[in-house]
Amino acid sequence: MPNDRYRRRLIVAAAAALVLVYAATWVVLDLTEDRPGWLMIEGPETAVVGRPIEFRVRLVKSARPGEIDCTLHHANAERKGWGHLASSGPPQPAVAGKTYTFVFTVPEHEDMAYAFALVYLSPTGKWQDGTRAATTKYIPVVREGAPAAVAALRKTPVYRYPTAAESARKTARPVRPRGRPSVWVHPVLGALLLAAALAAVKAGGRSKAAALPGEAGERTIWLVFAALLALGAAVEISGIAGHVTAWGRRLAEQQGVYELRRPFQKTIMAAMAAGSLGLFILFIRATRKPGSHRFLWWAGIGLAAYLAVSFAGVLSFHAVDVARGLVWHGVSPVDAVRGVGAAVTFAAALLAVRRKPDLAPI
Repeated sequence: MPNDRYRRRLIVAAAAALVLVYAATWVVLDLTEDRPGWLMIEGPETAVVGRPIEFRVRLVKSARPGEIDCTLHHANAERKGWGHLASSGPPQPAVAGKTYTFVFTVPEHEDMAYAFALVYLSPTGKWQDGTRAATTKYIPVVREGAPAAVAALRKTPVYRYPTAAESARKTARPVRPRGRPSVWVHPVLGALLLAAALAAVKAGGRSKAAALPGEAGERTIWLVFAALLALGAAVEISGIAGHVTAWGRRLAEQQGVYELRRPFQKTIMAAMAAGSLGLFILFIRATRKPGSHRFLWWAGIGLAAYLAVSFAGVLSFHAVDVARGLVWHGVSPVDAVRGVGAAVTFAAALLAVRRKPDLAPI
């Protein structure tokens, strides 16, 4: 009875830890987006050439007396080639808590696929003196077959935008080229994964031949590990992961869900963090039992680390992209963790192969 009570407490504590890790990861990832909290914007889902487009801006807070202004801009299909489209009129006094309405007529412009609003605060009303700035999401531009009814306004995502002074300071700083992983990183990772796959196949075959106590189920698991490792090696060497990421980004843009990717990314990454903790708890619990498959567990932990970090890289979340840009001697932290995971799996499989058949598993 006391043991059952203790076990229930451990389960509750483990469940609470998983929820806490999930929530903490979500909060940290959410903070990395650095969204402006000084305003809220409502806007339409599409912009129709030759017709009015309206934005409602609620100024949540204003740091100092000044004025607020809004301008309309455009971008091409690659979400680049920004340019000015229209102004909404003279700046207005910035009052915290007040809601402003800005209306534009969308003009035709060559190579225009998206439109977006730029809102800024300035003590003089001029962009050059701006103290805060933010943009809306990219709004698809419609030219033909547009509905006659005016689209309803909905709360739109808002993103921080550098002011003129911030841009000038950034331009004045020495340009530091963003680090890029060396060309040998993926081939080396692929070779390491392939070696680990071969070792896992041998470990699976050895388990069947040796028939040690408690090894009956190891063969299938080792072979599954080998298949995953071989697949990872093929992905690393072929470079298909980058093409899949680019294809997913294009598909999301075509389906109009590109702006919704961030909640999905945060959900997946928070779930992976919680799952990793759960796997580590199972690992500690399993390895403390006599006769546990310790080498198999070590291989699984290493493989899980490689797969989880690789999948996070494919998701292309901003914080992960920043980490991938921090390169030291051609290796980023993301690739370093993936390499450690592959190395742990290889070492565990190799030790399992070399284990003497007259010894029980540890």
